[in-house]
Amino acid sequence: MDELNLRPIDIVDEISKEDFLHHYQRQLRPVVIRSFSKDWNANRNWTYDHLIQLAGKEKVKLYGKWLDHDPTAIEMPATKETEFGEYLELLKNDVPSDLRIFLFNLFKLRPELLKDFNFPDITDGWLKDYPYMFFGSAGSDVRLHYDIDLSHVFISQFGGTKRITLFDQSQTKYLYKLPFTTHSAADLSEINFEKYPALKFAQGYQHDLKPGETLFMPSGVWHYIQYLDGSFSLSLRSLSDSNLYRIKGAYNVFVIRKLDYFLNRYYKRTWSDFKLKRAIAKATEILEEREKTRIDMKKV
Repeated sequence: MDELNLRPIDIVDEISKEDFLHHYQRQLRPVVIRSFSKDWNANRNWTYDHLIQLAGKEKVKLYGKWLDHDPTAIEMPATKETEFGEYLELLKNDVPSDLRIFLFNLFKLRPELLKDFNFPDITDGWLKDYPYMFFGSAGSDVRLHYDIDLSHVFISQFGGTKRITLFDQSQTKYLYKLPFTTHSAADLSEINFEKYPALKFAQGYQHDLKPGETLFMPSGVWHYIQYLDGSFSLSLRSLSDSNLYRIKGAYNVFVIRKLDYFLNRYYKRTWSDFKLKRAIAKATEILEEREKTRIDMKKV
């Protein structure tokens, strides 16, 4: 299997708000912050047994491997529905599976859990009504994409470990972006430069996020996630510093997503084929431009 051009993400134990804003948030650079959640009761209280006891009977939707379910669409259909506790038992025992839960606002069902964490004074513009939890079985993965609303995201890890691969927006031209979505057509679970040759030029980051660590993912950053073990995380979101990004995020949510849903519903195969062909064509254009530039440089 081919290998991507990746470097480590910066890791800090402590960081001031001023340094964080100056060196990372405003520069749109990711960073792992080990002190972000250090005072949270969640680090002690949020065990699988506790969550099973608290909300195990709640019904939840599970999502499977993205390649098997409308891989060019923004919205992915659920694979099945089950009791939350039944699914958590899979994670607790590291049972391999493609099944995940994402963007799960458990706090609407069990608001008492809100007392177990806070919004650290490291940034402003917290979207306090949208804390989300993400759960993944050992071996599951999340397709390469960037968040549609273009918010900053702080991911705090619980349980096991997940490997996170990031690319900033400057690398989009190499990532086979599907038009009218914020997703990539490329499968990063098996890197194949023959199938996706532009990927060899993409430069990104990678980190294995462990319990007690928080990853800051800046607005618009591409991310691909692999669950190395059954695990879960909490994501807190804050508004982008850029007014343009805020407008684009709203446009993506209220216009682009609805347009893609409509076209996918009524012109499914034709629309899917168009997006995939266009993603490949755009990347091919970039490769041809690079090759032309290389030849021109040799002539100088």
